[in-house]
Amino acid sequence: MNLQQLKSLAAVLENNSFSAAADKVSLSHSAISLQIRTLEEEFGQVLFDRSTRPATLTATGKATAVAAQKAIKMIERVRLVGSGLQHKDQISFGVVPTETQHMLPVVLRELQKRQPGIRIKVKSALSGTLAMQVLNLDLDFAILTAPITALPELQVQELVIEPLYVIAPRHIPAQSDESLLRNHPFIAFENMTWMGHQVSARLQSRGIRVKEIMEVDSLDAIEKMVREGFGVSIVPQRFLAPPLEMHLNVVPFCDPQETRRLVLIHRAGEEADLPIANIRQIIDAQIVNLQPA
Repeated sequence: MNLQQLKSLAAVLENNSFSAAADKVSLSHSAISLQIRTLEEEFGQVLFDRSTRPATLTATGKATAVAAQKAIKMIERVRLVGSGLQHKDQISFGVVPTETQHMLPVVLRELQKRQPGIRIKVKSALSGTLAMQVLNLDLDFAILTAPITALPELQVQELVIEPLYVIAPRHIPAQSDESLLRNHPFIAFENMTWMGHQVSARLQSRGIRVKEIMEVDSLDAIEKMVREGFGVSIVPQRFLAPPLEMHLNVVPFCDPQETRRLVLIHRAGEEADLPIANIRQIIDAQIVNLQPA
């Protein structure tokens, strides 16, 4: 097994065909096929189902190709460090879309102050996608909603706890959270998100059936629609965002109040190479600033 063979296998996974993979790695179709067969002989496993046209990866083949992708990325990082380039001066991280407007600018500004000249690449995506990108070495770390289940191979550090509120337009009189949810149209946060799952599970456990009229993937949009009188919703008081009660009636969701936890995730053992401590110090400083004097 050699690096070129792993690159060929990964290229087939990424491009869904031998021909496209051959173009990507600058080899002929027959050369790609030979490399794959050589790998199959070495592993003693069939990596492709050749009864289909085009040939498709078997379950073992797909798992092997994913592992090959990770190995290639790790080798690229080794070359980067070995060439004298400091990895800590080039970072990539992800953040959930709900925190791009308030938390992200503060983190970026402070990171640049603490590490002048640092090159930063930021991606915004749902928590599950970001976790997978960190696991697959596509991102160095990510700030996301606390996972529902354990994330193997990843370190999870809590950053912020955001309380959840039922929000309603100003013209709706103050009521209990259950009364607001049962008696008014409900605007749901995207159910595919981890927070969406959390809210749905809590509503179900309390036996509250809401009259859902729409599902939205933006907390900013939800808050605006509630202000305009479309209905009620459940949202977090986002870290560093203006207080929800400035424009809305708010009631704590559940007793004790349900919360959303934001966490920092990264691969185990990589704290020394990444500005993990800086991120935590930045968040902690902001928390202190928010404390009443």
